[in-house]
Amino acid sequence: MEFTDKEILLSWSDIIGLIENICLKIKAKVENVLENHEIIAITNGGIIPATMISYNLGIKNINLFPIIDKKIIHSRIPKFDVDKRYLLVDEIYDTGKTFRKTSVCLEHINHLNVFLVERYNMTRTANHIIGKTLEDSRWVVFPWEKSKQTDNIS
Repeated sequence: MEFTDKEILLSWSDIIGLIENICLKIKAKVENVLENHEIIAITNGGIIPATMISYNLGIKNINLFPIIDKKIIHSRIPKFDVDKRYLLVDEIYDTGKTFRKTSVCLEHINHLNVFLVERYNMTRTANHIIGKTLEDSRWVVFPWEKSKQTDNIS
């Protein structure tokens, strides 16, 4: 991780380490029984971590949970099977707004909530899996995003 005055810049190496940590936690939580699991990726932030987790755990099916400009597109939410188990993946637990919105839509299915990082150590339930808690108010920049400092240079 690289730290500037205003940002925390995560590298691909950081992401790989977080994914490995998360996958170990997932395997322990589900007792290595993954064959009935699918992944739900929050668009856009959860797509890359979800893909990396799917390769690591051998979970082939990734569903996209449609959020555009912080709004859920209800007409595009896939139908989820109540008999399956899911991993809901997003890149960051920040304010919790996205999580609260998706939780209402997904309360009828069995799922674990998976986040690469959380900004602050939040009160969470047993079905949360976090790669790392930052305890830092700086903006978090993932390697697939542009840094605000990079934007200022252009």
